[in-house]
Parts: sequence; structure tokens; C-alpha cells
Amino acid sequence: MNEIMLLLLGFLGIFAVGCSIALLALGKMIDQFPMGDESKRTRSIASPVETTKLSIALFWLLFVIGGWAVLQESRIVMIAGITTLFAISLFLFTALVFSFAVLNIMRGRKKGIKMPAGGACRCSSFPLRIQYRWLPRK
Repeated sequence: MNEIMLLLLGFLGIFAVGCSIALLALGKMIDQFPMGDESKRTRSIASPVETTKLSIALFWLLFVIGGWAVLQESRIVMIAGITTLFAISLFLFTALVFSFAVLNIMRGRKKGIKMPAGGACRCSSFPLRIQYRWLPRK
């Protein structure tokens, strides 16, 4: 059983390393993207690069804890480790999708492309308008 868990942890680790590198690169690209007429940019803990580094460090801390928990003999601890690894993997994937969306919107604004009112969706049914009519009772 431990061999299977180690194999799955290896696959998840390879996926996580690739996603971490891509997320750090996206954070750097978003942080260096020119925004309007800025004379000076302030760098703080809230800048995209620093926030990305902090979230990646938190991810790897939870990955190590989850990996340790998966390899334990207790069934409850093993389930908690599997749940932790699954949750942080979804977190990493969501962060990647969000970063790509932010970069796409920033590039669209730089090119002068108008975004529709519903966001990035180009559907004709957005925004949805519902009208109610009250009919008098007979």
C-alpha cells in the first residue's frame, strides 16, 4: 500500500513542481505588466510576486504535511492527508486559472479591447434580464 502512495505522491509532486514554476512566472509577468501611466510602483507584500511566493511556500508546507500524513498507518490520519493533498492541488489549479484570466484581461485592456458587461463571457444571454408581470385576478 505504501508503494502505491509513494508513486502517487511522486506524480503529484511532479505536477506540483510544474504548476509552481508556472505560477511564479505568471505572478512575475502580472507584476511587471505596465498599468496606465504609472510613475513609480510600490512593491509590498500585496504585490503579485510576493503573494505568489507566499502561497507557493504555504502549498509546499501543506504538501509535506499531507505527504507525511498519507504514509501513516492510522486510517483517519491517512484520510486527512489525502484530503489535504487533494485540496491543495485544487488550490494550485485554481490559482493557475485565475492568473491566466488576470493576465488575459490585462492584455486585453492594453490593446483596447472592450470587455462585455458580463466579464470575459461572450455569450449573448448575459446579463440575464428577468421581467415579472403581475396580472390582476379575475
